[in-house]
Amino acid sequence: MRDIEFKYQDTASSPKTIVDSKVIVIYCLTAIMVFFASFRAPNAEDMAVSYSVPTAIRILQNFSLPIVAFCAFAALYINFVHRKPQNVLRSKFLVFYYIFHLIVLGSDFAHSGTFDEFVTRVTFTTVIFLFFYHVVSSLPFYNSTRYHVLNTFFLGSFLFLCLNILLHQTGLGAVSWKGRLLGLTTHPNFIGMCGSIATALSFGLLYREKDRLAKMIYFSGVLLGVWVCILSMSRTSMLGAATAIVIILLFSLKNNYLKPLIVLLIVLGAVLVISYIDLQSLDYANRGNTREETWASMYEEASKLPFFGKGRSGATTNAYLFAIVAGGLLGAFFFFRTVLASIAVFFTRNIARYHQTIILCALIGLILITSMLEGYLLDAAGIPVFTYWMILCYIK
Repeated sequence: MRDIEFKYQDTASSPKTIVDSKVIVIYCLTAIMVFFASFRAPNAEDMAVSYSVPTAIRILQNFSLPIVAFCAFAALYINFVHRKPQNVLRSKFLVFYYIFHLIVLGSDFAHSGTFDEFVTRVTFTTVIFLFFYHVVSSLPFYNSTRYHVLNTFFLGSFLFLCLNILLHQTGLGAVSWKGRLLGLTTHPNFIGMCGSIATALSFGLLYREKDRLAKMIYFSGVLLGVWVCILSMSRTSMLGAATAIVIILLFSLKNNYLKPLIVLLIVLGAVLVISYIDLQSLDYANRGNTREETWASMYEEASKLPFFGKGRSGATTNAYLFAIVAGGLLGAFFFFRTVLASIAVFFTRNIARYHQTIILCALIGLILITSMLEGYLLDAAGIPVFTYWMILCYIK
């Protein structure tokens, strides 16, 4: 199978490039978008009755999506009016994923939505799509400089987790329930997935880093991400973080004798941590084994192989089943086409030669594994789903 085409190579010997100020502004806007992507939980107290955050944080939670949309629109304006990148090879899989979201939204509208809500959601999704298709696609995924998309996503997710830990540790907000951290999201599993993504980004950037200060920052990102995964008690996020680390080590380690041992130790450690968490302790909302119930319900709906879906409603604890339920076979076709393209990255030649390919594989592995247990790929915004949008930008 042919190699995945990257617009930028990981060449430490390449000369330092001067980054235009407009590009730096775009990077800052992207980091802000990542920071606010999962920054909402206006109704969290419906399940966690003691949930509370400072008034300023609550205001930002309520306006997080408009902030994300504004930043995306501003980045698009700069890109089209002042930057105008030429000859950028853009991914068709971004288009497929966008079509999938439109089909799900159309199914929502056909079954239970209102026209105003439909227009609002389609507009937001379109702005997000255009942002990734035109802006992110023209930026380097990873290179020898500090100016690349991975660093931007790292910064946004790192600051988001820092704020969550600050609220939790200082008592400025009551952001946990029954021993599980909700943070500024709507469920412990969601903040856990943010921690998992941050762990993968931090570890991938740390592995080849030479600068001591940068290594300390990335290492703190790894510790912070793992800490959030543990506080959330989300076994899905722990599995995702372990998957990403194993993939990076598997492709990066040159000592073939150490590879099996290190990978085995990480897998055993993840299994022990996950198995240590009692199932009842995870039921923080007294809802019982929701995955068993929702999977059975989704499997029954998906087995009917509907051509048109029912839209996004109810629990989404498996993205693959829910893609069929929400979008029908029509929507699922576009969704699974992006999934297959992501899997194909693992079959490209000479993966170990390029560190950016290794990090891409680690993020893909994390997303695909955790999507079996969560349905965040159908979300409009969030650090995990934005990471998937970003991944698709660099798969040709």
